[in-house]
Amino acid sequence: MADIWDDGRGATEEIVERFLDGEPTGNDVRAQIVHSWRRCQATGLSPDIAHAPLLEGLDFECGLVRAARPVFEGLGTTIANTPVCMLLGDANGAMFLRNVGEPAMRRAMDAVGAAPGFGFTEAEMGNNAHGSVLAERRTCQITGNEHYAEVLRRFTAVGTPVRDPLSGRLNGVVCVVCPNEWANAKMMTLARRSAAAVEEQLIGMVTERERALLETFLRSQGARHTPSSPLRGLCRRDQLTLEDSAVSLIAEGRTAMREVALSDGHIATLLAQPVTGSAEPTGIAVRVWLPGP
Repeated sequence: MADIWDDGRGATEEIVERFLDGEPTGNDVRAQIVHSWRRCQATGLSPDIAHAPLLEGLDFECGLVRAARPVFEGLGTTIANTPVCMLLGDANGAMFLRNVGEPAMRRAMDAVGAAPGFGFTEAEMGNNAHGSVLAERRTCQITGNEHYAEVLRRFTAVGTPVRDPLSGRLNGVVCVVCPNEWANAKMMTLARRSAAAVEEQLIGMVTERERALLETFLRSQGARHTPSSPLRGLCRRDQLTLEDSAVSLIAEGRTAMREVALSDGHIATLLAQPVTGSAEPTGIAVRVWLPGP
């Protein structure tokens, strides 16, 4: 909703009321904000009854939370003694982590449900720095009266996506929130740097997971060294065929075997097997048997 800082002064209470009455808002409000108001209106949400629901069954030890926890712990000194709140939510709109600079801001966040365990999608709370990032898949800034929900209009917030380091999929959102009178462009910098730090933690976790997968598989096969690629002597067409078959087997997520015809008429055999770490499944490994010369 913003790639550069915007003070949001165009969204006065009068303009908000004009929008709600179906009248033109003119050019005083950013187009992205008006679009977000329309999304909220389409859900049937009323600005005066927005409510963050308490969610059940959340996994507070999921990968996103484990990656973000050290980042949020480190933010304690950054926002200490300031009316600033940092929040982490997932791709479904659930809040998981919160770091608040002072008690008054903690109480203010509690009052609107901006706390771990609560949902903060646009359908629940109107446009906001968490839910709107999920809707638009990019950094969003919402200031004061730009909020659809009345209870959020005293705040300014910036949200930035946290993306999966391998797939690029949106995994979550880091938000920075403060009272309107404290808002400044440093909020956007803090949100983006914090989201980038969480992504760095995710990269480390992915690397560790892939290394564990290989080591566990080699142990299960009694191998002492990493084998050279069995596909190296094949033509490019056969390599791609086997790689596609391996991806398909991995997607099944179970033990499975498949025979694949090669370009020279021989048959290659692929075996997919789940491998486990110390406590839980680590992934799927695929072995390839090629015909002899």
